[in-house]
Amino acid sequence: MTATNPDEAVLRGWLAMVPREARSKILAMATPSSFPGGTEIMREGDHVGWFGIVTSGRIALQLGVPGRGQVTLETVEVGEVFGLSALVPPHQATTTAAAVGDVDALVVDASAIRSVFEQDCEFAASVYFAVARALLGRLDAAHEALIDLSVGASSTSP
Repeated sequence: MTATNPDEAVLRGWLAMVPREARSKILAMATPSSFPGGTEIMREGDHVGWFGIVTSGRIALQLGVPGRGQVTLETVEVGEVFGLSALVPPHQATTTAAAVGDVDALVVDASAIRSVFEQDCEFAASVYFAVARALLGRLDAAHEALIDLSVGASSTSP
C-alpha cells in the first residue's frame, strides 16, 4: 500500500464518499504515518493541523467527562477518518484520539487541503459533504455513548 494506492479496505471507508477525482487529490496530499499502541495522537482542545485516514489498527475517540475521566465515544477503524476538526475553524480537537494497538494512517496537512478548497469549489463541496456525513455518524455515536453513561449512572445510584 502507498498513499496514492491504498488497500481496498481503506477505499471502502470514508474515501468511498468522495468522488474519484477528489479522492485522487486527497491521496496525492497524504503522507503515511505510524502511531505506536497507547499513543495519544490528538488531545481534546488542542490545535489540529492535519486529519488522517486509518489504514491499519484502531483509534479510540475519547471525551474527558468530569468524574469519569476519559470515556470512549467511538472507535475508528480501517478506512475511517479522524481529526476532522482540522478542516473546520477553530481547528481544535473535539475529542482525544488514542491508538488502540499500533496504528498506520494516511495523514493530510489541513492547511494544504484548505488551500486547494479556495481554488476548487467543487472539490471543497465534495470533501465537506463527506466530512458532514462522517460527523453525523460521530454525533450518533456520541448520542449512544451519552445514553450509556446515563444508564450506567442511574444503575449505580441509590
